[in-house]
Amino acid sequence: MPIPQPSIKFWHTASRAVLASMLLSISCEAAETSRYPAIQIVNVFEPKGESNVRSSFQLSEGVGLIGTEETGDIFKTEDAGMSWRKVWDGGDVIGIQDVRNYIRAQDGHIYITTSEPGTIVRSTDEGETWKLITKAPGSRTVGLVQLDDGSMLVGLRRAVAKKTSLIRSEDNFKTQEWVSVSDERPQQNVTCFGYKSGPTVFAGVGYEGSGKIFKSNDYGRTWTKVADFTDARDLMGIFFEGDDIYALTSGVSKIHKSSDGGMTWEQSHQFWENGFLGDCILFRHNGKSYWVIPATDQRVKPYRHVLMITDDLTGEWSEWIELDQDTTGGASNLTFLSLDTIVVGTGNHAAQGKAFTLKISD
Repeated sequence: MPIPQPSIKFWHTASRAVLASMLLSISCEAAETSRYPAIQIVNVFEPKGESNVRSSFQLSEGVGLIGTEETGDIFKTEDAGMSWRKVWDGGDVIGIQDVRNYIRAQDGHIYITTSEPGTIVRSTDEGETWKLITKAPGSRTVGLVQLDDGSMLVGLRRAVAKKTSLIRSEDNFKTQEWVSVSDERPQQNVTCFGYKSGPTVFAGVGYEGSGKIFKSNDYGRTWTKVADFTDARDLMGIFFEGDDIYALTSGVSKIHKSSDGGMTWEQSHQFWENGFLGDCILFRHNGKSYWVIPATDQRVKPYRHVLMITDDLTGEWSEWIELDQDTTGGASNLTFLSLDTIVVGTGNHAAQGKAFTLKISD
């Protein structure tokens, strides 16, 4: 559509206003850009086949793992994400389809959750080899956490008892007990956990039904519902900052905040009305603190996979970098491989999964 042209009478006044507006815009853009460190993509790894890069984990400086969906593979990097080699094929070995979550337990070993079937698998040699240590009474093992009393909690999907539930072990899965989180229908995933210290732990629940938060004050033995985000499909993560607790909800890409120990919640920020959020990670660069979230804007196809960043959790978030565009899937996980190197996993089922390696600079 042609742009209407101003008359000569008003040209100089209008042009000065336009110029001032342009200069202000450029100034604001420069200020926003300088607020955060620079970042660039330095490598993109695509696991063979339609493999969602479902999970990522740092082992040591520059050394880390990623896990895939569909094929149940684990890849390892020892050069800060510039190259990856397959160290385990969980699909071939135990028939799993998904490597979902990692933790390093108090015994120093690495534990993972899986799906179809749900198992717990352990590596005692920094991811080079893996051993099945228990099968769970459910189709998937999802959330995974170890508490400071040594007990481990593992969230389940489609548990055989037909309840939203988890398994709990105090001896690294030599023995385990089944724990009901909720008797409500429908049965849901226990997707993630939020834990700081002591006997109090939070569980994020969702997928088949609205996103919810449950709280335990006895190291995961009993649970009480403290939040129900009726517009959200799932809880993607729970993290802490000072005395505040934050929860990430899927579908509506919102951050919710509680300042009273999780008993009441308010919306802290919404990125888009339709979008996906991954992990939220706090990092420091040149003496400043930042929070970063891999996210997917799902308002219009193709979806945009981006990294969002802020230096103020009570303020606004900014788009740090666009990773990719795709017709499905999300940017679901993030790990720092070193102080200045990040790996982000994307993909979902029919979409080709990717591991993006990014470098931060001044």
